[in-house]
Amino acid sequence: MLTLNGIRKAYTGTAILDGVSVRFGPGEKTGIIGRNGAGKTTLLNILTGRDADFSGKVSRAAGVSVGFVPQVFPEFSGTVLEYVVASFSEMRREIGALESAMARSEGRELERVLERYGELRSGYDGMDGDGAEERALRYLEGAGLGGRGDQPVSVLSGGEKNVLALARVLLERPDVLVLDEPGNHLDIWGLAWLESFIRDYRGAVLVVSHNRYLLDRTVSRIVEIADARLNGFSGNYSAYRGECLRKAVAGEMAWKADRKKIERLEELVRRFEQIASAHPDPAWGRRLRARRTHLEKTREQASDRPAPTDQGFEIKLGAEASRARIALKVTGFSCGFGERSLLEDVSLLVETGERVALVGPNGCGKTTFLNAVMREGSPDGAAIRLGPSMKVSYCSQHGDGLDRSHTLFDECVRAGALNEDAAWKILSRFLFEREALGRSIGSLSGGELNRFQLALAVIAGANFLILDEPTNHLDIASCEAVEDALVDFAGTVLVVSHDRYFLDRIATRIVEIDGGDFVEYDGNFSEFWYRRYGASVRPRFRSGSAGGSGGSGMATLEGRGRSLEAAKGQAPGAAGVEARIVALEAERDALEREMAAERGKGNLGRARDLGNRLSELGRRIDRLYEEWA
Repeated sequence: MLTLNGIRKAYTGTAILDGVSVRFGPGEKTGIIGRNGAGKTTLLNILTGRDADFSGKVSRAAGVSVGFVPQVFPEFSGTVLEYVVASFSEMRREIGALESAMARSEGRELERVLERYGELRSGYDGMDGDGAEERALRYLEGAGLGGRGDQPVSVLSGGEKNVLALARVLLERPDVLVLDEPGNHLDIWGLAWLESFIRDYRGAVLVVSHNRYLLDRTVSRIVEIADARLNGFSGNYSAYRGECLRKAVAGEMAWKADRKKIERLEELVRRFEQIASAHPDPAWGRRLRARRTHLEKTREQASDRPAPTDQGFEIKLGAEASRARIALKVTGFSCGFGERSLLEDVSLLVETGERVALVGPNGCGKTTFLNAVMREGSPDGAAIRLGPSMKVSYCSQHGDGLDRSHTLFDECVRAGALNEDAAWKILSRFLFEREALGRSIGSLSGGELNRFQLALAVIAGANFLILDEPTNHLDIASCEAVEDALVDFAGTVLVVSHDRYFLDRIATRIVEIDGGDFVEYDGNFSEFWYRRYGASVRPRFRSGSAGGSGGSGMATLEGRGRSLEAAKGQAPGAAGVEARIVALEAERDALEREMAAERGKGNLGRARDLGNRLSELGRRIDRLYEEWA
């Protein structure tokens, strides 16, 4: 359906895409991944015709239409309904202008007008342009925006705008749907719906995402952008990751074998040199030359040492375990906005060393609660009491508590750094150049801000981390580096996140905000989700206020799509299949971590055996998904 051939794109002389070629076929669900700045959005802009400044060729099969949902919602001053039907309104205006031009044109000009009118009219009728408003209202109703068509787009939340952008593209019925970070601003229930939507979409889907669960649940192919090249992998994200690990282990084994062979030949050459120098026999000279030639050819043909597995940064949070038992105790706490109550008389106990995740729909009070802990928590607090030995660091979504006019060095000093060298020693681990010490906080990108706040926690020696969406704006490798650090962290963690993969690795307990109350579950996110919702409940979307910050404003999409957790009327045994899938996916994650650890220790034979088990486990999971479907 779409073909890129020899695409090259450069910025200021540096190639972002260097002669890449790739094809996308009918019905394929493809995930596009890569480090921040690798060129993912650039690739999508070229694919969709938004960027014409490149060399190479983009081909589109005859009659194939492409719909694009960008990462950033565009500025729009009109109403919700006007936004959804905007492309049809523009077509109508052009059709009207062409009809007027027909009356006053003649000759070749009339032929040109008629040709354009025929093309435009055919496309308009093919997409049922006259029924656009009616269909748009149905989409809005299904997306939880029913009755809000006359409201300004500006009052919608981020999650609502995501769904609105999808509704606009779907109205045009594209054969290829291109999505750039579609999960931004969606809560866990919104992400579950998005997975269902992508799986069930009849056309081809290209999705750029750092959400590993989304990629695991929806795509059958991964395209990685690295070093300005494209690398294709069959399967979902977990299959891609397992393949990368297996290739790394195989590459290291081949490199080590070649090194041993070269060392044996070098020793043989040294021995032949000694013999040839001691015995002036021409035959030994010939043997020596032959061995040297053999050694040089072996060196030329030897495998290169594999590059290290892609990592964002390696960090150690370094806190020592506290001897106190209680890190946080909440008793009878309530909060809300105006007359709207968010939390009502809630209680919570977090013991030292626990990693607790707070989950719930957008707008239910998660961030409000974290802010209250930071604002009101103290060793002698009435409703919110912090353990007296707790040294708390708060990593917020937007850098709350940091002075935007301060430099990074200013904030490092506030956190406890003694001088520039001490600050730089920590910041360098988080991918900051030394020159960044003089940058202002306000100049940091979202990913840089998250990395900087984690660095401040290290400088401060925090033993209690309160994290609000810590993986936002981070690429996959950096997310995994944060996860590794938190898994090894001896202190206490209270985290809000919509990243389910992150929660599965980090959380030891889940606290859900449900109806203004805290409901607690032991275990990670997948265990919570299955026990709480199992196979009987659709992903839920709570209705929010028209313009409140954080409210998702989405209702259940009745009759539109299904999900792994949806469909109470499934065939008998479906719940059992789902339970096996959850269990095997947890086993797969553990195997991947064990394989990476064995490789790091140099136990390549053990790592290879684990890789074989990982392959078989992946096939079993694929078969279970087919059985479930």
